[in-house]
Amino acid sequence: MTSQYDDIIVGSGSAGAALATRLSEDPSRRVLLIEAGPDYKTIEETPRDIANGSVMSLIQHDWGFNADVIEGKRIRFPRGKLTGGSSGVGACIALRGVPENFEEWAGYGNPGWDYEGVLPYYKKLEDDQDYGDSEYHGAGGPVTIRRWPVEELTPPSVAYINSCLEQGFQETKDHNHPEATGVASFPANKRGTFRLNTSIAYLALSRDRANLTIRSATLVNKVLFDGDRATGVELADGTQLFAKRVILSAGACASPTILMRSGIGPADDLARFGIESRLDLRVGDNLVDHPRTGAFMVPKDGTYNLDDPFMQQLLRTSSKTDGTRFNDLQFYLINHFDLEPFPELQMLAGGMTIFGVMVVDQQPESRGRLTLASPDPDVGPKVELNFLSTQRDVDVLIEGVRTAWNLLNYPGIVDLGDEYVVLNKKIIANDAMVRQYVKTSLDSAYHPVGTVRMGPADDERSVVGPDLVVHGTENLYVADASIMPNIVNCNTNMTSIMIGEKLAGMLQAD
Repeated sequence: MTSQYDDIIVGSGSAGAALATRLSEDPSRRVLLIEAGPDYKTIEETPRDIANGSVMSLIQHDWGFNADVIEGKRIRFPRGKLTGGSSGVGACIALRGVPENFEEWAGYGNPGWDYEGVLPYYKKLEDDQDYGDSEYHGAGGPVTIRRWPVEELTPPSVAYINSCLEQGFQETKDHNHPEATGVASFPANKRGTFRLNTSIAYLALSRDRANLTIRSATLVNKVLFDGDRATGVELADGTQLFAKRVILSAGACASPTILMRSGIGPADDLARFGIESRLDLRVGDNLVDHPRTGAFMVPKDGTYNLDDPFMQQLLRTSSKTDGTRFNDLQFYLINHFDLEPFPELQMLAGGMTIFGVMVVDQQPESRGRLTLASPDPDVGPKVELNFLSTQRDVDVLIEGVRTAWNLLNYPGIVDLGDEYVVLNKKIIANDAMVRQYVKTSLDSAYHPVGTVRMGPADDERSVVGPDLVVHGTENLYVADASIMPNIVNCNTNMTSIMIGEKLAGMLQAD
């Protein structure tokens, strides 16, 4: 076996694109970046659904996964399939986790992953147009970040600020300040209306380097080994590619399935598919995601513009029901949301567009599981989110729906609607009916993490160490949202990029 590359990186999403760009800064290092989806090399050739940062792209560039949120309720589970990964299809929300998240990570036995340890990599990735190079922000990084000034807000967004203040919440300025709480424009990774995914932000800096090869439309089956040492990857067509180091950055759904097809995972699960167990590790356990619901209305004709950003204002606050976690609830004003991908919601709303206030639980206790549905790499995994499996999670979302209802019913917002979607005053006052509404309306924020949990080797729940090497292996790394021991109190894109930046920093220092 001759190593064709120094590094093979599988997945060019939030973490993978950052890794490929940083590692290929050394001209002597041969780097291969493998992506299952298409590669759009320039802004000009980027399709409209990817370029338009005012809406999410949930259909055209999707893996087609499904997930069970609770027993008897299955949803579409969008994941981006292209260079840039889910950073190319998401809502452009450039939030960071709060310090408490990373102190918790470090407390699980992961030195260097506390807030002080991750902050330099958050700063390194960003080019903050509002705060520049300062104590908590960076300038000159690949990802442009800005916040909407008042003059760019839609009228409902301005009304939403006043609604939050009337409900007793405070106004803040910078949601990425470690102590920020309250309502403000969220930081966004956009240039104008263009969604700044990691393909454009990072790969545009590196794709012309002679030592970086980008191979798109290429599906990886498994990792190859010589003893415990990773030596390369096998593609779905049987092609074998060899390297001194393999890094899986395929995301919280695909990285664990590659490991499992490679014989790394729960031995009993692998045996069902005739896969010989190499390492009996708890790959796929500890699946965590942000559950969401809210209070919504059908808009009156002519009251919204589809060219406006579908979200601008965010309220971050701590739930009264839990009372132990900082900023464990988020409330967004949704200016408009297209229900084309969601036929169930179309039936509930009696229309194709809704608006309102969405609530997202940032620190759910519930844990799900991801397993193989087939050994065929073309078949997606079985995803069981197991939302609402603790009383705390149910109670927090009941509180959240009632707060969302109050925020929605404010002049300048409520009068834009023809009718409520399901909710009304009688329902909102009845605990049992709100509980049922939460279950009926429940969906995911599409932020899966934790399926390749980071922790010390003596923690039976962990799969990779704080160096991101898979336990029991040599030269096999995982760097993406799957390694998070617990979910962060924010949308996960910036934290996934930070993970790529941090691993690159560790490897460059070797």
